[in-house]
Amino acid sequence: MNRTVKIAVALLAMAGSLPVLAGRFGTACQEDYQNTWQNTLPYSWNRCSGFNSELGQTDTQIFYWNLQGGKYWWEGDGDQYGLETVNIVFANTHGGAWGNNSVWAMWDQNQLAYSGNMRLGNESWGTMIFSTYSCETLKYDDGLMWTRMGPIMKGGLYIATGSHDLVWAGWTTDDVGADYADDLQHGVTIKESWHDGASDWYEDNSLAVMTTGTDSNNCWNRQNGMTWQNIAGYTRLRDSAIGWYCYSAWNT
Repeated sequence: MNRTVKIAVALLAMAGSLPVLAGRFGTACQEDYQNTWQNTLPYSWNRCSGFNSELGQTDTQIFYWNLQGGKYWWEGDGDQYGLETVNIVFANTHGGAWGNNSVWAMWDQNQLAYSGNMRLGNESWGTMIFSTYSCETLKYDDGLMWTRMGPIMKGGLYIATGSHDLVWAGWTTDDVGADYADDLQHGVTIKESWHDGASDWYEDNSLAVMTTGTDSNNCWNRQNGMTWQNIAGYTRLRDSAIGWYCYSAWNT
């Protein structure tokens, strides 16, 4: 099998009932990198523009940005001017899981956004869905998933979608963004929208989703029930209100 490039992408998903909180989305995407410090990600622009075109038929696009200088509006106080201005974020860039952090590559040489510096869901519009088509950002098999992703989720983020190992950047995956958005629009659960939309007939993508809850039953009910249309009806959980986290993973 001709694998193209190991890919790490960030898909930030949108949340909320359309009349109140839903309808605002943004994409954060990168295909090439300063001084080639990361490998080019083929078809990144296609994935992001496909997401924009599909979801834009019913909802409001707030931003479509590359990742030049992106670290500022991903981490810390700067996220209120970037990721937090929308209900759902879809991102496409390289990613990884290094010790206590999940990381996402910015365009700028040697610049990474670290999950330990991120907290989503507590400022501005408050991100609800964070979807990243990126390698390993939801890695779980080393027991450090919550250590890495907990800082992000504690802000009140409802659901994160990503990969527990590798996702691939080739011509057969150029429609990931459009397929994911199409399922969201048609009322498929966020969990299954990601599973279906980011799966590929040719490449073996390793996919995962992660949610929080007050306890195990609450966590699974949220993960298995949340859709693009109903997510605002669920309680936003922050800090000590979180009693459990749960995840699902697939090798497609």
